[in-house]
Order: sequence, then C-alpha cells, then structure tokens
Amino acid sequence: MSGFFEGMTAEEVQERLAVQVEQAQQRAEAASAVRSEIEAVREQATSLRREVTVAVDASGRLLDVTLSEAALQLGARALGRMIVDTSVKAQQAAGARAARIAAEAFGEDDPAVAHLRSEIEARAPKSDGLPDGIEYR
Repeated sequence: MSGFFEGMTAEEVQERLAVQVEQAQQRAEAASAVRSEIEAVREQATSLRREVTVAVDASGRLLDVTLSEAALQLGARALGRMIVDTSVKAQQAAGARAARIAAEAFGEDDPAVAHLRSEIEARAPKSDGLPDGIEYR
C-alpha cells in the first residue's frame, strides 16, 4: 500500500496540508455558527381552537405555555393531554428546523447532519395517536 504523500514533493505536501488545514478551519467556523443558530431556535405550536400555545427550544425544552379562557373550561385531564400533544408538535418542529439549519450549512449527505437527525429522532417524543388539528405559528 502506498503512503498518502508518496510521489509528492515537499512543496506539494505542504500545499496539500495547507488546504486541508484551511478546510478544517472553515468547517470549525461553520460548526460554531450552526451551533449558535440551533441554540437560538424557538418553535411554537397552537391547538386547533387556540386553547393552548406552547413554545420550545431546539432541545425540546418547554419555554412557555399560554392558555386561553376556553382552555380553562376543559377538564384537567383534557387540558393536560392538550398541553402534552401541543408540546410534541412544537418539539417536532424545533427538531426539524435544527436539522434544516445543519443541512443548509453542511449538505444533506454530511455525516454530522445524519448524526444530528438520529439524535433528534432518538430524543423526540412519539406522536403516535395524537389528534390532528394542531397548527404551527
């Protein structure tokens, strides 16, 4: 098996290394910018009749819950379920947005983007059986 630099002059090796170092620096800068942009992600979801609005960050952390007067007329169990269901939709939207940010920076086929998507998928609450009627704002 031949070496990585076999057949190259010292100048060619230096040039190749300089290009690789520059590419690594550019990727590190892009990764830092993407991280900042993802940390700033905030998504909201609102129930169909606007009883509940929730806001989450990119990690799915609940930031705010707003209840309408109509929400206060719901039973405790129904209101709790509506808050959870609406939160799931907001978390899904935040995860999708974070993945789009990374894909725009690094490309759809980048291994880092694939890793981020798998992390989002693994942490995402499941929405099986959730009612339709949640809209995004």
